[in-house]
Amino acid sequence: MKFILSLGLAVAVLWIIQPQEARAANCGIDFQHAYEKGVRDGRADGAHLYEYNPMSHGRKVAMKWGERGTCYRQGYDIGYQNAAADAQKRPSRPSHDNAPTAGSNERAYYDDGCHEGTGDAQMNMSMAYQRHSDMYDSRFEPYFKQGYDHCWEMFR
Repeated sequence: MKFILSLGLAVAVLWIIQPQEARAANCGIDFQHAYEKGVRDGRADGAHLYEYNPMSHGRKVAMKWGERGTCYRQGYDIGYQNAAADAQKRPSRPSHDNAPTAGSNERAYYDDGCHEGTGDAQMNMSMAYQRHSDMYDSRFEPYFKQGYDHCWEMFR
């Protein structure tokens, strides 16, 4: 019996001194919409890697007025952090520094290879530009292969 009482007391103490996280539940039903609006606005800003600024959304929620503003900021913070982390994980656009001159036939085949390489990589297919041999003339095969290989590696 002492053990159960001691265990219950220990759990109660830990629960009281543990910092509480900002959750929608803390906002109550009256301010749930402010929290959700904050999450949406934060997600939009974070996805575009904009500067963290909940005030940038104007007077949608009175930021300085009590619980409503607090709930909005909590939601904005969570939405922003999640979306910004996802945006930073996205692969950057491929650099085509060594690609043929834009507007040339060689570049057109390079771009076609890049398109097919990206698609194959995203579908977890092996790196084999030859499966698309019906898309290029043998004279332009090196450019198709170059684009395919470059973009396959970028999106794999």
